[in-house]
Amino acid sequence: MIRSFRSLFYLLTLCAPLALAGCGNGSNAEETVRESAAEKVTNVRVQVLARQNLQERFTLPGNLEAWEDLTLAAELDGPVRWIGPKEGARVTAGEAILRIDPETQEANLACARTESQLKERSLRRLETLQAQKLVSTQEVEEARNDFEAARAALQVAQVALAKSTLSAPVAGVLDRLLVDRGEYVKAGTAAAVLVQVDRLKVLVDVPEKDVPFLKVGNRVEVDSSQLEGAGAPSRTGTLIHLAYKADPATRTFRAKIEVDNGDGLLRPGMIVRAVFLRRDLPDVIAVPLYALVEEGGRRVAFVEENGVARLRPVVTGAVVGNLVTIKDGLAAGERLIVQGQQLIGDGSRVSAGE
Repeated sequence: MIRSFRSLFYLLTLCAPLALAGCGNGSNAEETVRESAAEKVTNVRVQVLARQNLQERFTLPGNLEAWEDLTLAAELDGPVRWIGPKEGARVTAGEAILRIDPETQEANLACARTESQLKERSLRRLETLQAQKLVSTQEVEEARNDFEAARAALQVAQVALAKSTLSAPVAGVLDRLLVDRGEYVKAGTAAAVLVQVDRLKVLVDVPEKDVPFLKVGNRVEVDSSQLEGAGAPSRTGTLIHLAYKADPATRTFRAKIEVDNGDGLLRPGMIVRAVFLRRDLPDVIAVPLYALVEEGGRRVAFVEENGVARLRPVVTGAVVGNLVTIKDGLAAGERLIVQGQQLIGDGSRVSAGE
């Protein structure tokens, strides 16, 4: 019995150091893992911050309209004897578009001119006889009245002949002809549609929040809404009117922009994009939106300092495209981490590249 007890004690004595040695090795392994994790280096990309001048803009859809869209009507009754330009043709101011029964008006004018000349000669003869006291003053006055009436009739005939020709009041494009040659028309019948397109109007509905930033005379960039490369090139227009009263249905304010269309690439009825300047943002720090991280309900950024990431809570301002201005939290010259920021924390070791 005593011998067995001694054998057991001897075995325990031999195993104890081994067990203690085994426990010591496990502790060292854990410590090694922690040290390895603490020394982990994350590759990141940085951007050196600098102050810059930005412009905050906003874009709204707009509709193009002709500068003038005129429906020309016949001014007297008669058959259409002649039509000059065809639909789609460009016409100059004063150019004849069609003529309505000019032969009849020319004949009426000739008769009125002859009658006026006869009445004038009669008046002059009676005035000569009156000087010789051969006719009464009443006869001369009657002749003078007849001459004035004939001269008025001559003026009416001249106006009628002028009205027989429908002319373009402004330079533009003859968009539509509403009558045919030989057709009998009444005075007031719509005969042609003329649009002035060397300059156009862009009509835009501006939300209430953007109205304070706009003033008549502002320059506005106008872009075609067609696919890139397929539409007209971008051009600059001028804001010529901003409504004082909101549309009761949309609660927006109608803006009118004048835009040059000398190249003829824009057409009335097209949809365009109007780009307005909301405000200038001079000397600001701006960073990419994707460089910021949400943490604990706040926005933060990371900067690199001597191979270590430092967390910076930031206060943001206006968003301009894919950039956001920083009111507080970052300064010019700091190295902002813009790639890999999702994989690090405050104090993490990083390897930075630009």
